[in-house]
Amino acid sequence: MPEAEGTGDRRYLVLTLGSEEFALDAGIVRELLRPPRLTRVPGAPPALAGLANLRGTALPVLDLRRIVRPDLEPAAEPTRVVVAEAGEPVGLMVDRIVAFSGGTESVGTDGPAGSGQRAVANGSGSARVLDLPALVAEAFPRRARASAAGVRSTRVEAADETEAERVALVSFTAAGRSYALPLERVAEVLALPPDVVPVPRAGNATLGVAALRGGVLPLLSLPALLGHAALPPGKDARVVVARLGGAETGLVVDALGPILRLAPDAVDPVPSALSRGGTTAVDAICRVDEAGALVSVLSADRLLEGTTVTASSARSHDTGSANDQKAGATEQVVVFDVAGESYGVPVGAVREVLRVPETMTRLPRSPDLVVGAIDVRGTVLAVVDQRRRFGLPPGEADPRRRIVVLEAGGAVAGLLVDGVSRMLRLNAGAIRPAPDFSGDAVNGVDMVATLDDGSLLPIVDASALLAGTERSVRAATKQAAGRTTGTDPSA
Repeated sequence: MPEAEGTGDRRYLVLTLGSEEFALDAGIVRELLRPPRLTRVPGAPPALAGLANLRGTALPVLDLRRIVRPDLEPAAEPTRVVVAEAGEPVGLMVDRIVAFSGGTESVGTDGPAGSGQRAVANGSGSARVLDLPALVAEAFPRRARASAAGVRSTRVEAADETEAERVALVSFTAAGRSYALPLERVAEVLALPPDVVPVPRAGNATLGVAALRGGVLPLLSLPALLGHAALPPGKDARVVVARLGGAETGLVVDALGPILRLAPDAVDPVPSALSRGGTTAVDAICRVDEAGALVSVLSADRLLEGTTVTASSARSHDTGSANDQKAGATEQVVVFDVAGESYGVPVGAVREVLRVPETMTRLPRSPDLVVGAIDVRGTVLAVVDQRRRFGLPPGEADPRRRIVVLEAGGAVAGLLVDGVSRMLRLNAGAIRPAPDFSGDAVNGVDMVATLDDGSLLPIVDASALLAGTERSVRAATKQAAGRTTGTDPSA
């Protein structure tokens, strides 16, 4: 390679991609990691391998092979991730680290785009010097955008104003009957933990205690608590972690029902004939649909009357006060699964969660993205396969699959997902803007939360997700129409 004047001695990190050696200025290298657990981002270009938790921060991890040498096959098992500065910290998957070494950089007149046409001599020969900020800017041209935190704050405030007029309830079944609790009294909904420690002589309704985030959570059978037969929990059983009596208590229910958002006139007080003496555990009766389906709203203050249930002080302290909740210290999300990955969506945008019906009406000339339409209490709702929406192969029929009905920005749609696993209340400090490396402006992932076990939970913006889904459906429909008529759909 023709050489120009040397640029002086500096230190470099020399690494390999395939059989070639490349160098990074040691001044931008922050640390070296073993390949961490990665959380995939839907709609991301191949160069973004995923997000990793780096001491509570979501670190975008890039496949350097796909950026510098896209002609090479991705490495089967990269041995290291280099954390370096490219305007912000990024992780770089590399095949192998050769050494930190000093050398004299030379500038040539040829070389691949993005390499800066520079090279540095090392002990084994010559390595091309990578201009990392330029490479990242070229590979992810859509990164520039307005502050995600400001956008999210505006969106949440608008959603709060829209939902303020409705009564929000979390519904569930117990002994074949439908019950609900006010959303603000439900901290989260979890799968039944595998390790439940029984408590001797604690009463028929007490299943035991379980460890949860440094505290002890008492578990009660809601059917038994309400005077029904106490049967062993089934495969659909869930733990509704509710704030009862100033502490958190786990209510084991048969199955989780939809999140209800009802007009105030659909909620009636308990008839006086049923509440003589004020001892009933039911606060109200709500009418869910025109067919007359009724759900009993439990009283969070009276449900535990007559029991001896208590919670540990550490667990009670973790719940925070009602004033903390109102101050915006937490955000509640519904967690759904797609292709082995979990995603959260703010509970304010979830109208309800439905089981997948045996048959769905196929819409004429609809794209593969739309799996059909269903009737939800007199409203025809299109159902979109979220796997296809994220660019993934379709899944197989599974009893865990659910339809998440989202409503935001004036749009409503049903999203077919692989499952709805739980509901979480996240600390605001654990939620941060997602690094903008997705390459898809409408994939909906705008925030990411760090969970207690160190994993990352991407959180989707329901408005952006629905708007992007609508555009995807229109584009797919136009392409299908073009193929039918033989015209160019892009014309």
